[in-house]
Amino acid sequence: MSKPPVRRQAARTVLLVGEGDAEVVFLQHFKALYVQRGSGVAVTIKNARGKGAAHVVDFARRQSINAAYDVVAVLLDADTDWNDRTRTAAKRAKVHVLLCEPCLESLLLQVRQHPVEGRSALQLKQDFAARYGGPAHDEKVLRHFDGETLTAARARLVVLATLLALMGGQPRAV
Repeated sequence: MSKPPVRRQAARTVLLVGEGDAEVVFLQHFKALYVQRGSGVAVTIKNARGKGAAHVVDFARRQSINAAYDVVAVLLDADTDWNDRTRTAAKRAKVHVLLCEPCLESLLLQVRQHPVEGRSALQLKQDFAARYGGPAHDEKVLRHFDGETLTAARARLVVLATLLALMGGQPRAV
């Protein structure tokens, strides 16, 4: 006798677009921590290669036309090209915006509870590199941002909580 067919449920598909290399490295790290194989969530991460918020939102919109994703989100810096026009374009295209103000390094410094108020993106990037031994796009610095640290920070930082909710991931027991 043959076995009955296995019923499979379609995975929830999520497209995450990072503004540049640092955002993509962080998204991959976050995905590795929170989205397990067989969880019913398929997360695709793409790199928009910079050029400002408007370009990142448009890149995500164009990518979502090519494939039917359940959720489309972008992780981008607020320091370049983030304005009402870009905000409206994202809303119209149903692209969730995860905004790092003014930059990703600011978010990462806040995760570790370092001060960021009143500082420029350049100052924050320099402070980040000095504290963690390299720029945010260096995968080695992410060892400072383990699951326990990120899980604790998600209660304080909306971007992390939203990212986790969009990915459909669950924090692993730490």
